[in-house]
Amino acid sequence: MERRHAVREYTDEPVGADAMDVLRAQAAACNAQSGLGIQLVEDDADAFGGCPTHYGRFRGVRHAIALVGPDDPARPASLDEQVGYYGERLALTATALGLATSWAVLHETTEHQGRWTIGAGERMPAAIAFGHGAREGRPHRSKPEDELGAVEHGSYAQAPAWFRAGVRAAMLAPSALGKQPFRLVLLADGRTVRAEALDGLQPWIGLGIARLHFELGAGGADFVWDRPLG
Repeated sequence: MERRHAVREYTDEPVGADAMDVLRAQAAACNAQSGLGIQLVEDDADAFGGCPTHYGRFRGVRHAIALVGPDDPARPASLDEQVGYYGERLALTATALGLATSWAVLHETTEHQGRWTIGAGERMPAAIAFGHGAREGRPHRSKPEDELGAVEHGSYAQAPAWFRAGVRAAMLAPSALGKQPFRLVLLADGRTVRAEALDGLQPWIGLGIARLHFELGAGGADFVWDRPLG
């Protein structure tokens, strides 16, 4: 989590076969667990398929993760949150393999020159570029710890160590324009954590990412979420 920084410019160096095998296996595991339809775009001259990005200029993107899944029009946030959670699992896997990554929100994803498949009733809220970065990424700014984490009845200073460790990990979570539109609240029972999406750009994708970071930071703590993912 500490090594993962957004990189938007990539070299032509190919991603090794062993690394691609690991990423394919991880994508398949995420799909099996979540019901998503995540797809890898491999060694393509334009892995974004000509789709414009919502923000940020990308160069040399030859590999990407297309985060596709079934969309419930009545609950659009559900897919976004799952995409954030499982997409970040893949981004951290790529980071562990020594690769650079960056989240991207694309426009016109149904007009993508055959790079991925979006079936009936599906949507692609985001993608992740990956490969060998042309330069090092930089750490992003974060809101203060006690703004991202809170205790339902009491002060944040009274929060147990596992909760604070989870919040510190969530501080490292990427979000649209670095705005971190989420909050993690320890409820009165001292064991249940509420994950809240706040106003902002792609807040539910950001919340899904933050949930994964929190889980990793909290380690084996005996806590439960107040609601299932998605």
